[in-house]
Order: sequence, then structure tokens, then C-alpha cells
Amino acid sequence: MNPVFKDIEHEQFYEGNIRMTHSQHDPYRQAFFYVVGLTPQTRQHIRDLYDYEEQAIRLEALEQGWQTSTSVKMTRLAFNLYNGYTGDAETGRDHPRHYSPYHLFDTGLMPYFFEAIKLRYAEYARSLELPYFQFSTTETENYASYEHEA
Repeated sequence: MNPVFKDIEHEQFYEGNIRMTHSQHDPYRQAFFYVVGLTPQTRQHIRDLYDYEEQAIRLEALEQGWQTSTSVKMTRLAFNLYNGYTGDAETGRDHPRHYSPYHLFDTGLMPYFFEAIKLRYAEYARSLELPYFQFSTTETENYASYEHEA
């Protein structure tokens, strides 16, 4: 799958991190690095979001002062696609409801969020890439006139 990138910096960040972490066949990290690479702010704070030595996300990044309303949505989606994380209501660290589409997708970055979902769930997204049967204009008009006669 060839994702659509927001800009050249996004693509370079993604490709660099995939190479560095040897994640060419890892849909979890592909989705993660794709999402956190969307903005300069999250790219700048990648070490707050991801521990390269432990190869793990850093949940405490959700509570850091540099986070904005948009970067928090990005972080939540990236964490969720990485390992299914949906907050922890018992400890008070984020609430699961913040991981619902209602809270995550009200941003101009939504089309890119869908690209990340396609990276994470590539086996299901492949069917979306198949060509659909194309109707000719004549066939469509014949079908429409048949519908009206019935």
C-alpha cells in the first residue's frame, strides 16, 4: 500500500523511522509513525512519544505541556493503532471515551487518519483498492429507464 502523505517532511519522517526501526513489515509501527509524522510539533517531540531503545510508546506523552488539542488527538490515534490503547479510566490517565471517532476525527487531518488506519489494517484495506465494475453511460441510462417503468 502506498499512503498519501501530507507533505515531503511527513514522508521523509515516516520513511526514516520505518527504516531506522526496521518496520517495513510492521503495520503497528507504520501506522504510528505515519500519524505522528503529520505535524512539525509531533515530529519534533518524537522522543517524547516513542522510546527507540525499548521500542515502545510513551504514554506519559499525552500529559506533556507541548500537546495541543490536535496533537493529543493524533497521539491518541497513534497509540491506539500501535497497541489498542484506549486510556485508563481506573488510574485517571486519559478516558476511553476520548478514543471514539466522535472525539478523534473532528480535525482537518481526518483524511490522513484514514490513511493510517489503512496502513494498520492493510489486509482489509486491499479490497478498497480493487477496481470497481464501471457502468457505461448507456447502461446507466437503460437501468434508470427500467427503474421508472417498474
